Amino acid sequence: MSSLRVLVFITLFIKIGAQTGDDVKHLITQLFTTNDYVKQVRPNRNQLQPMILDLDFFLVGIDEVDELKQRLITTGYLIIGWTDEYLNWTGADFGELNHLYVPQTDIWMPDITLKNGFTKLEKLGSSFIKAKVESNGQVTWMPFEVFESKCTIDITYFPYDQQSCNIIFVVWSSSVADVMVTLWNNGIKLDSMEDNAEWSVVSTSARENVQASESTVIFTLNLKRSSNYYLMNIIIPIILLSILNLFTFALPADSGEKMGYCITVFLSFAVFLTIVSSELPKTSGSILGYYLMFQLGMGTFVVCCTTVELRLHHRNGDVPVAIIRIMKCRNVNKITKMEHQNETESEQGITWSDVVSSLDVVLFWVSTAMVIVATIAFLGLLWTR
Repeated sequence: MSSLRVLVFITLFIKIGAQTGDDVKHLITQLFTTNDYVKQVRPNRNQLQPMILDLDFFLVGIDEVDELKQRLITTGYLIIGWTDEYLNWTGADFGELNHLYVPQTDIWMPDITLKNGFTKLEKLGSSFIKAKVESNGQVTWMPFEVFESKCTIDITYFPYDQQSCNIIFVVWSSSVADVMVTLWNNGIKLDSMEDNAEWSVVSTSARENVQASESTVIFTLNLKRSSNYYLMNIIIPIILLSILNLFTFALPADSGEKMGYCITVFLSFAVFLTIVSSELPKTSGSILGYYLMFQLGMGTFVVCCTTVELRLHHRNGDVPVAIIRIMKCRNVNKITKMEHQNETESEQGITWSDVVSSLDVVLFWVSTAMVIVATIAFLGLLWTR
């Protein structure tokens, strides 16, 4: 029994050791010269049967999501497999050589490409990439690319938005009767993916789409934007500035600083929004964009109200009785019981300064209510996405 094991070991050792460079040269000569391999011929002995291409997509990284150009840039590689019936051999005849690597330019290659590409149509792979050919004719090709694909970007819920982008591969020239692409095993694999600072992959999917004229494989990436940066550097500062804007009405007109404070806050708001605009997507329709316009409108409203209040504050005329009643500066019943109906503001003890003070209180609470309602609605729409 022991002698038999030694004999088997020696036999295997001899077979392994018999695989030489000459075996590889002889195999290549037989495949490409003796058998007269022609790479322009689809490698099906029965040309009535379509060539089946199996695809897997390994995502390496998300380079960029361009909202303005509606473009997704990813880095990854495909694993494409098919059976070449003109590239097969018996391993025992070539020192147990079961596979070899050949340049992709030396064998038949499918003209597979990115259907929804953003730039010009180009073939996959490069001349230095080699395909693995096994003794049973199985060919495995792994072209590595930076894919620029079209993607419809919806920024309505920016910066809490999620995007769904498709990467579509198709055999460009061949019909379904000649070449058909199908999913292999895994669809999209994320094992080699590197993290992106702004985007993360929520989920992936893959499906086949066979039509009368072509067959495609569609890989779908569901992406989610990281919102912490925009929350800390845009949303929270805007809310804080809006609070400062409201407290314009808390300053008394006699202080002499009310207009200066109001203009300073408004200019700060305008400058900040100019800086923020460089960080926002250059497209319209986001809830954040509408909220910014609302806050800018509130700033304009506060400046206008402050201007009118200061003009009223320095007015020397009498306060009309109607205004006194509206502002409820004193009990109207006492006014009707007065002996002289033409009693002036000074006689009643009511001045324009009192009217402005009452107006400040009303405007402060009205503006505060508007800002609170708008902010809650804005945050609610984003966070309940």
